[in-house]
Amino acid sequence: MAERTNDWRAAQHFRQERLPDGRIIGVVDDHQYAILLWAALWQTTRTPAVLVSIDFHPDTDPPFWLASYQKAVARDPTNAEALTQKYSARRLAQIDPEDGGSLLAQMPLMHNDEQINTAMALGVLADYHMINCMARHEYASGHHYRVPEVHFGDLSDGMFAAAGFDLDALPRNRPLILDIDLDYFPDASGFATAGPVFRALAARAQTFSMARSRSYFEYLKSSEAKTFSMADCEAAGLALIRDAAGGRSDEIKV
Repeated sequence: MAERTNDWRAAQHFRQERLPDGRIIGVVDDHQYAILLWAALWQTTRTPAVLVSIDFHPDTDPPFWLASYQKAVARDPTNAEALTQKYSARRLAQIDPEDGGSLLAQMPLMHNDEQINTAMALGVLADYHMINCMARHEYASGHHYRVPEVHFGDLSDGMFAAAGFDLDALPRNRPLILDIDLDYFPDASGFATAGPVFRALAARAQTFSMARSRSYFEYLKSSEAKTFSMADCEAAGLALIRDAAGGRSDEIKV
């Protein structure tokens, strides 16, 4: 199965770049595969990171929730909640964060809004700050910030302030991951709005992950931005990260 071998890289059109200071930018098609980049950072630092994710969607469903729920409903609809938790825990128990292969083996059952809490459950992340356009959830862990509609696609300090995000809330004693889903950008204009807060995040991040999320990108793209392609958005996102992080990057052959 492609996802169980290095063929996942081809299936995901995976690309990786290294900044001059050694930090990594990784790009995947489906957002759940970003967890492989986060786990690689944990294997290097041995310190659970803090994630800042900018996305149209909140992406914080429980680990392996969809596959577990579907299996539970098929087996016993009257006991679906308990069975869902059981199946999810079973999947997590098969993953050793020390072994990237054990995580990769479970990827076919992970959905594209389950990666954050899976990483939390595995100890890869210590905390997350989810900046999104849909919901400001209140969960036992993590932080959610809802972007007002007037700021959709915006990376300005005004957007961060309107969403309630405070840069000073991030700990200094943990690695930082900056994660971006390209479905956040309805057109190319948002990249030019990046201000000091975004640039400070980029300066502090030890790893960058970017998800193309093609189907969501095409669905959410502005009707006026007819010539704004997935490739254009990816190129603009990478250019911004290189600029904000302080230099040209070199593609890593994988």
